[in-house]
Amino acid sequence: MKLSIIICVYNEVKTINKIINKVLNQRIINNIKKEIIIIDNNSDDGTKNILKQYNKHKNIIIIYQQKNLGKGNSIIEGIKLSTGDIIIFQDADLEYDPSNYNILIEEMLKRNLDAVYGSRILSNKEYHIYHLHKFAVIFFTKLINMFFRTDFTDCATNYKLIKSSLLKTFELEAKSFAIDFEISIHLGIKKALCSEVSIEYNPRTY
Repeated sequence: MKLSIIICVYNEVKTINKIINKVLNQRIINNIKKEIIIIDNNSDDGTKNILKQYNKHKNIIIIYQQKNLGKGNSIIEGIKLSTGDIIIFQDADLEYDPSNYNILIEEMLKRNLDAVYGSRILSNKEYHIYHLHKFAVIFFTKLINMFFRTDFTDCATNYKLIKSSLLKTFELEAKSFAIDFEISIHLGIKKALCSEVSIEYNPRTY
């Protein structure tokens, strides 16, 4: 089995090297292999120069966009390039820790699920320093649950572990952060078997 890790990057010169090494060094349960797909959204802060150090790494694919096309576009392009059996999304800013991968994978394998979300809401900690943002996430999550008969607590979480065979059937269109909600809607439409687990999350300021 192989895990595809899609990393969306835009102007993360201070953290990109750290997150790549965290992902590379993270051991996955059951000897699951890893491939890392990095989509750079035309960074102009020196991020590209760091990424070039990994151009020839055998487990890393890097795409350099010619302009910033948005997180959603990066996710869509990463999905197209992925060859793994399961796919997870990873931000480059260290808010999400790759040590959580195994928690999600274990839940998926144990219950034979189609998707597992890493929920910030389920954590006992205050997950976001911006309360309006948290309110919006909860509000839109409840709307999706109501209309599509899902049972999510955090549709906006970046940690979504989804079977590739299912994810690649979605006709995703959102080019912005709305991709998180669009994916959740598709899971509801497909009546996918989904679950959530609590994850550690370290929010940063805008």
